[in-house]
Amino acid sequence: MPTSNNAVRATAAPLDARNVTAGIDAEARALFTEMLDSVEVISARIVDQILNGEHSYAESTLELSVLESVVTENVEAILLGLSGSNRSLDAPRRAGRVKAASNIPMAGLLHAYRLAGLQLWEEMMSRSQASARSEALLRVSSAVWGIIDEYSSAAAEAYREVIDDLERKDQQATSVKLLSLLEGEATPSDIPRTLRALGLPEHATYLVVAAELSGTGDDPMPGIASRLRAAGIPSAWATWKGEFVGLVGCPVNADTAVAVHVVAELAAARIGVSRSFASLKDASEAVNQARLSMQCIPHGAMAVHRYGSAPLDVLLVRDPVSAAEIRGTVLGALKSIDPRDAALLLDTLEAWFAADGSTSDAARLIHCHRNTVLHRLAKLSQLTGRSVTRPSDAAELYTALRAARLG
Repeated sequence: MPTSNNAVRATAAPLDARNVTAGIDAEARALFTEMLDSVEVISARIVDQILNGEHSYAESTLELSVLESVVTENVEAILLGLSGSNRSLDAPRRAGRVKAASNIPMAGLLHAYRLAGLQLWEEMMSRSQASARSEALLRVSSAVWGIIDEYSSAAAEAYREVIDDLERKDQQATSVKLLSLLEGEATPSDIPRTLRALGLPEHATYLVVAAELSGTGDDPMPGIASRLRAAGIPSAWATWKGEFVGLVGCPVNADTAVAVHVVAELAAARIGVSRSFASLKDASEAVNQARLSMQCIPHGAMAVHRYGSAPLDVLLVRDPVSAAEIRGTVLGALKSIDPRDAALLLDTLEAWFAADGSTSDAARLIHCHRNTVLHRLAKLSQLTGRSVTRPSDAAELYTALRAARLG
């Protein structure tokens, strides 16, 4: 679509219809009324101007007879509005709908109105000079161009409504096709045709991506489809069960790393990525993997988790009841102290694991003295009955910590 919705809305801002033709005197109205007898002649000239001055019409599917009828309706409606006989925006609204359906760009629609306005103005000038009403016309020139602007705005708004409706229907059709693949409902004979309709390769290494949708409706990966396409990786996306889900088709196996990198660059929410797979019969399992991976990221974070990169986290989110039990059993005693002190102890434990058991490196990570780290770990051991220096205890502490972070 050549023009953004915001630009269209700005172009199509409605004017106050009550003020457009206010103040047109009887002499000027008489001029416009007389011109109604020549609507077809004036319209024919405008059609020629449009076809010669706006190439998008000649290249569109819009039939000449339809263009002629649309122009005639709008010229007549403008003159009727200026003469005070009738005020209706039906004609420009039909023009907007017809031209949107004929794939004429918004710029072509508005250019046609400008060409029509110029042709109408030239005709008005010619007739006003011949009938000694030039001054009367000049006095109402702002009203003439005001009603032309009003009609072009109404046409643009109708155009936008058609385009929005087509986009919604296209997105709905895309969603239905994509979900048939992800749910495993597409038959083997339907899969190639569905992939072609989605713009995905039939032979590829696939990934499923699941992104959390916020309550505000913000895009969790702004521009993801176009960024992947720029990297030579096609994809298809849909909103499904409260998540933004995509099927990414990588033509070369090495492209999966590129795809994950692009997703990570654009991540504005929790995002899970499945293992790669070659057969679409594995798509439904890949959806589960992507969702589990997304849940392996703490709430509120903006990050990407690839399925298989942290098997323990997957176990914990797959079985939240057992995760809560482990958390309570191992770390339950921390509820007896100040919550801020408990948070410090867990942060220190997390830093110690991240530093591979080095108290000096852990101290640097959390900006304190190594003795402080030792003191906090000793306090944690006293509360939990488990020491980080004993492998089995350390395993339980790490598991409980991850359960706490993911809880």
